[in-house]
Amino acid sequence: MNAHTITSDVSPLKVPRAVAALIRALHLREPDIASLAQLEDHEWGSLLAFCDLGHLTLSLAQLPKDGFPSWVVERLKTNVADNALRFERVKATYREAAEALDRAGVNHVVIKGFTQAPDYVEDPRLRAQSDLDLYCPPEMIKSARIALQGIGYTPNDQQSYTYADHDRTMNRMGDWRWRENSFDPEMPLSIELHFCLWNRSVSYFHVAAIDRFWDRRTMRAIDGFTFTSLSPVDNLGYLALHILRNIFLRDTILHHVYELAIFLHRRAEDDTFWAAWSETHDATLQSCEAIAFYYARSLFGCNLNPHVLKAIESLPSLQRQWLRRFAMSSIEDMSHMNKDFLWLHMSFLKSPMAKLKLLKRTLIPTHFARMNTPLVRMVSDRATQSRELHPYLQYFVYLVSRFASHSCASVDTIGRGLYWRMSKLQLVRQIRIFLAASFF
Repeated sequence: MNAHTITSDVSPLKVPRAVAALIRALHLREPDIASLAQLEDHEWGSLLAFCDLGHLTLSLAQLPKDGFPSWVVERLKTNVADNALRFERVKATYREAAEALDRAGVNHVVIKGFTQAPDYVEDPRLRAQSDLDLYCPPEMIKSARIALQGIGYTPNDQQSYTYADHDRTMNRMGDWRWRENSFDPEMPLSIELHFCLWNRSVSYFHVAAIDRFWDRRTMRAIDGFTFTSLSPVDNLGYLALHILRNIFLRDTILHHVYELAIFLHRRAEDDTFWAAWSETHDATLQSCEAIAFYYARSLFGCNLNPHVLKAIESLPSLQRQWLRRFAMSSIEDMSHMNKDFLWLHMSFLKSPMAKLKLLKRTLIPTHFARMNTPLVRMVSDRATQSRELHPYLQYFVYLVSRFASHSCASVDTIGRGLYWRMSKLQLVRQIRIFLAASFF
């Protein structure tokens, strides 16, 4: 896909042409479907792969399909039909897990997934879901894990949990095998037991207001089954914080931002809701949420309530400057690695030691995937176009590729950051601290 640029009130977004067309088509006030109709078949293939990876396929499927190639229309119809069937598995999996947790005396709330319906997505059948995310109080995590093991789930030790806010992923794969279908109705769901809603040990700062989310949890019902979830105001807060977390960790945000934009657009004139939000969430939490609100408006053109506009306008000057200059870097990172998030993350930190830790962690990564893990094989296959390499050679290729990509991104990040902040010398002092510390 050729690089393409989208302009808005922030620095232009440079992404492949097909991705730019998708974002324009999903715009909430002025959708432009015509750009999608102009794509070539090979661009459609790349876009569908991008959407599968970025959880946007079902959003694409809800758009008018005039001008879409017939094979794309059929593919999207199949995905929607498969996911509707898959939701039956989602419900059955949750019921079984909830019963096991209840028997063990473990309280929980469901986060993300089907809880986003109907405020963020019209129907849970129109949202891809590969796992169940359950938050349990930290002291109950062990009991929850044992309860799930009692119904056949086993912890996955093949992935890294260094920056995770959940316990080891619980799987129960049975005889199922991957069939190149992200919406396979028979694909088992994994379960992630979250021990926090905001990970202070990873972000290096605390959001105190989130500690009260648990006390405001509520019972809800969807499609004939009940579950405990966060309150509507706190569900919004958690989604916004999850977007901020993913920005900091270079994880995907586009589908989360789109769902947030839908909510903000629908609730733009709901003064009662936003008055409750303003009273419930303190200024610190609102400033974190405002970052995500800014992304939603910039990417998808949603209408905003005055309370939301005020929160964005109340952001510290440095953060507003970063958003205007670097906000789109988090989207561009899906096709070209960058670490521009570093300067936003730094703006939230007060402690010099925390800033130093973040600089080291970001610019000189020390965590690597284990040998024979899917990530190692994927990187090796992509770099060598071969799946026949010995595991040790695969791992060597992975390490070289990781070192090269991170080195280039780190150098580029320092250069771009220096160019941005040189006039005030603030960044220069931070870099000096980092360089001095690196000699110890």
